[in-house]
Amino acid sequence: MIDYQILEDQELLYRIAAGEKDALEAVYCRYSSAVYSLARYMLRSEAVAEEATQEVFLNIWLKASSYNSSRGQPKSWIMSVAHHKIIDIIRSRRRTAAATDPKDYETLDLLPSGQESTEESVTRSLEGERIRRALDKLPEAQKEVIMLSYFSGLSQSEIASRLDQPLGTVKTRARLALQKLREELRQDDEE
Repeated sequence: MIDYQILEDQELLYRIAAGEKDALEAVYCRYSSAVYSLARYMLRSEAVAEEATQEVFLNIWLKASSYNSSRGQPKSWIMSVAHHKIIDIIRSRRRTAAATDPKDYETLDLLPSGQESTEESVTRSLEGERIRRALDKLPEAQKEVIMLSYFSGLSQSEIASRLDQPLGTVKTRARLALQKLREELRQDDEE
């Protein structure tokens, strides 16, 4: 069995390109805090920074084969992937904000505080059903991490302790689960 934690970054990127998930987990353990810090600084939001961090490592998984050691160090490449993804997120958020019509907010003033309309109640119920269907399609290990995190409110460290799993494994399962959920919900929107 290979101890991915002792491998050099360059070797890990080559192994990620070959589809070795444990290599991605090792890179995640080494660089997730640096990527998160950059995302937190640039995005100014913890929640968006966490999501951005997951998306960065998805990009690393998808683009590892494009790493070229003659063009720079692995850490520089990883942080460059992070920077570009974060810039994409910033641009996307600006487009969304610019597309929002201030008149859309006037409707909110018509509802009594603390009450939701029938339409909102139905929409929330339908969204809940979509999410439940998507969750049911996840592998059991990934579903368990998401359920403990989002529905029980446990941190990833608490989940690792409860499941007696390494923290890196829990983080990887959470990342892969969110990726699959996003894809499943995107496909559901297209149907």
